[in-house]
Amino acid sequence: MDFRFPRTSFIKHSFLGLLFLTFLGSPSLAATAPSPQKEASASLKLALAPHIHHFKNGLTLVTVNDPYSPTLTFQIWYRVGSRNEHRGRTGISHFNEHMMFTGTQKFPHGKLDTLINGVGGQLNAFTDYDFTAYFENVAPDKIDLPLAIESDRMTHLLLSPDQVERERNIVLEERRNDYDDPTQKLVEKVYSTAYAVHPYHNPVIGWEKDIQRTTRKDIRNYYRAHYMPNNATIVVVGPIDEATLVSKVKKYFGGIPRGHLAKDRIPAEPPQHRLRMTVVRKPAMLPITMMAFHTPNFRSRDAMALVVLAQVLSGGRTSLLYQDMIYRHPVAVDAEGSYDPMTADPGLFYFYAQGLPKTSPPLLRKRLDAIIRKVRTRLVPGDLLDSAKKQILTQFVMNQESAFGMGMMIGMMSADRIPMSYLTDYVRNIQAVTAGDVRRVARKYLRTSNETVGFLFPTGPVRRPSFSRPGRIVR
Repeated sequence: MDFRFPRTSFIKHSFLGLLFLTFLGSPSLAATAPSPQKEASASLKLALAPHIHHFKNGLTLVTVNDPYSPTLTFQIWYRVGSRNEHRGRTGISHFNEHMMFTGTQKFPHGKLDTLINGVGGQLNAFTDYDFTAYFENVAPDKIDLPLAIESDRMTHLLLSPDQVERERNIVLEERRNDYDDPTQKLVEKVYSTAYAVHPYHNPVIGWEKDIQRTTRKDIRNYYRAHYMPNNATIVVVGPIDEATLVSKVKKYFGGIPRGHLAKDRIPAEPPQHRLRMTVVRKPAMLPITMMAFHTPNFRSRDAMALVVLAQVLSGGRTSLLYQDMIYRHPVAVDAEGSYDPMTADPGLFYFYAQGLPKTSPPLLRKRLDAIIRKVRTRLVPGDLLDSAKKQILTQFVMNQESAFGMGMMIGMMSADRIPMSYLTDYVRNIQAVTAGDVRRVARKYLRTSNETVGFLFPTGPVRRPSFSRPGRIVR
């Protein structure tokens, strides 16, 4: 599974959707209930209790004891993704993820599914720009099974030639499906146009020619260079006895030696100084315009203001994009966007609009530009700003209600080396964003010289009509 663009928003700053809009619209509830900000602060303190353990071989374990969860999630996160790949070997992180399911001597091909399904659990994996992660969701008393599985395949992957070729064909089919999807093709073109030198230029799944020429030796070398305890974090959330779990992790992983982790030389993306454009012409249901702007990640003081700006612009049906393009000036059937601060390197703040059948992509861009001008020149109304912040905080808290969601949040932070203070200070930092901050970051980043525009012009009907939102998830 590979996280497409954006990295499944329900587990990032926008988390689970806009489920509490009904609450916001109820005056009687608003008058009697505590404010959403206070509820968010209280819930965050109750839900978030991570304990971090470090082992001598460099392995990190993060535990969260959730006694009310019926299941336990075991996740192992490796700090390696497509940003670590070199030219000519794109897609090898995802290819390697596939190979991790092809077997060891202890767990031959197909055995993992049999074992996990046999205890009523789930397992899967996903590859992203910044990380590759594997998870098993099981009953709490079955914790030894994922421990045995993940410790074994950290070092004992067989990588048989037959399995390499089998998985190559599967990955190539996934790659072709992405190419045939007009929306994903547009996303791919926008990213490859916006990034000139940084590896975010490449799709997570890789370029087809690179997948075809990747060898078994390439995969083995990549596996040995990155799959080691000092490049991994284990996250366990659920009903646990912490001391027992630490002892078990030491038993299963403690004997695996620390590996030599070479320092990656990832080129920094130079500033963009002029408008860039790209065009896709493919069979599609409807026209699409996508606009992307380079923005900093969590390390910047502007990150929280950008999170709020994204919510104001594209946070559901009350957002500026939706209100303008769907209702006031009906030119689109959908208009959304996102900003993700939880990335290892600076990412993109993007918008997209899927137009009505006879709407042209340049007209969609004209409407998007008009909305951007508004947030650059005017202060966001207080009620809209408050609503956006309440939505963000409620979604943030709701994500912690599931063991898996909490694990994903902590795992991504660990993989991107985001300090835990990001979570503990999140509510306060969102609350502190002002209308002036929102206008300031809009002026700073949403400017034409920092912009990449992508147009999708439909050339005819598709065989199987569908619309997939921009994303980057590959299994």
